[in-house]
Amino acid sequence: MQSLESQVYAFVVTVLIGLMMGICYDFYRVTKGIIRPGKFFVYLGDLLFWVVSTLIVFFMLLIGNWGEFRFYVLVGALVGALLYFKLLSHFVIDVLVNIFSLIRKTISVVLRAVRFTWFLITYPLVILKNIIIIPVGLLGRVWTGAFALTGRYVERLITGPVKRQARSVKTSIKQKLRALLVKKD
Repeated sequence: MQSLESQVYAFVVTVLIGLMMGICYDFYRVTKGIIRPGKFFVYLGDLLFWVVSTLIVFFMLLIGNWGEFRFYVLVGALVGALLYFKLLSHFVIDVLVNIFSLIRKTISVVLRAVRFTWFLITYPLVILKNIIIIPVGLLGRVWTGAFALTGRYVERLITGPVKRQARSVKTSIKQKLRALLVKKD
């Protein structure tokens, strides 16, 4: 038979187990409210929460009263959970929400700092592009346009007349050759 002192110790441990499970449940609830997973993941998270909670309670019972499960263990866990939800739950939820909010703000500030650093690194390259590459591209377009225009004028003024002259010479040579080869009767 256990002494009264060991039974009181085991009861206090089970009350603490109830308090701890309440904190874990609020942590899970706040996390689920922030993440807002889909229905499937809510079911999966609930199942995982209760499996992990059962394992934690089991190991705490092993530590607190050598794994004996008696009626006072159930009463102690319920008393601890009720005390937690009536007295501490709102405070813990506020603290958790503030912690998550602080984490979100910290991540936001870090991301802004990374974006600003990226801007500082890449902005000189953008300016360099605007100063060098865009004018060079425009010069290239002008150069290409000038060659196209020059090509059209060369075609019109030099190549076209030379081709026409060559055709007329070719035609006259053909006519003279025909005249020589064809006999006149």
